[in-house]
Amino acid sequence: MSESPRRHLRVVNTVPQPAQGPRVWLLLGERQGDNAQVLALGRALTQDLGWPCEVKQIRYDPNCDVPFRQRGATLIGVDVGRSDSLSEPWPDVVVAVGRRAAPVSRWLKDQTSGRILNVHLGRPRIAYHHFDLIVTTPQYGLPSAPNVITLTLPIIMHDDAALDFEARRWESQLRNLPRPWTAVFVGGATSQLRFDREVGADLLARAKAHVGGANGSLLVTTSPRTSMDVTDLFENEIGRAHFLHRWSRHAPNPYQAFLRLADDFIVTSDSVSMIAEAVDMMKPLYVFQVPRREKQRNMGVLQTLRHYFRSRRENRLIAGLHPDLTDRFYDGLTRIGHARPRRSVDVFERQLYQVGLARPLDRLEETARERAWSPRRVPKEERDLVVAKIRDQFAAKHAAQQA
Repeated sequence: MSESPRRHLRVVNTVPQPAQGPRVWLLLGERQGDNAQVLALGRALTQDLGWPCEVKQIRYDPNCDVPFRQRGATLIGVDVGRSDSLSEPWPDVVVAVGRRAAPVSRWLKDQTSGRILNVHLGRPRIAYHHFDLIVTTPQYGLPSAPNVITLTLPIIMHDDAALDFEARRWESQLRNLPRPWTAVFVGGATSQLRFDREVGADLLARAKAHVGGANGSLLVTTSPRTSMDVTDLFENEIGRAHFLHRWSRHAPNPYQAFLRLADDFIVTSDSVSMIAEAVDMMKPLYVFQVPRREKQRNMGVLQTLRHYFRSRRENRLIAGLHPDLTDRFYDGLTRIGHARPRRSVDVFERQLYQVGLARPLDRLEETARERAWSPRRVPKEERDLVVAKIRDQFAAKHAAQQA
């Protein structure tokens, strides 16, 4: 059943408010990894620029069947009764992530006749011109544009005090394990990646081989997407020389302690956010490549064509080829919201290996293994770049409005 936008709109005060400097709204959704990026950028804006940030939790209506591309600049699909109030005084900057937040940020911009600086993280899946700034990462394959910044990693910002606290909290349970300690962060299956018991067994065998030569220990934690089969496999096969934590929303999680205490990391390729957090620790990182699912069979003509062009664009990006005429046409469709490149962990991994931020786990890729580890703290460098871009774009937009 389709819905009218009116159901989702809330009557708000429309009296103009005096300017109070840059006010930032951080729109949070229901994905923990996405929210972490928005909150990290908000903390950076406050810490570096002194801009006040306000969190707005958005809850979505699971029964809404209006395709997101048809929602326009509305609150269609938002459960306003469970979401934080969206009312004046309006922000000067809005930061959002994910396709479902795009109509909300556009609606907010409309309330101020375009005054708001609309910043979107990830890929909005609609035309670029709706946003002042899109901050993306390689796995999304977004083509370049004046309002697009492509980072190596998603935005993160660790709380050093929290890391130290968690390290002290868990160290007593780990101190008898032989060092070096390799933290293993286990993700799970996605719509494109297969992570079953067979894949889990391969990961465990490679991880044990990784620490075997140095007689070290594995510090393993699963995650919300890790299947019960994979978790049970690790519990039964890991052995006494290692430590395993089964993720539970009701139990303390040693994830942050492992970030601080481990000597190096193994992270599964399905979780870009966990890879970014490991990179920020400035320790060796090895990526376990989770295999792709088999191609869907019996696709229709349109699906087959879409799959062909998406796969072609992805493969050429992985190969580092210069865009040809077909690529440029596909990129043009992407910029106006009529094409969506496939999310590619292969493109993301290639970038990590090229700049020396990670290496493949136990694979014969000599070019990656011979490349030196990067001495740069890339997450901070890129976060500073985004903060500066937002500052400059806000100043330019504000000056144009005052002219």
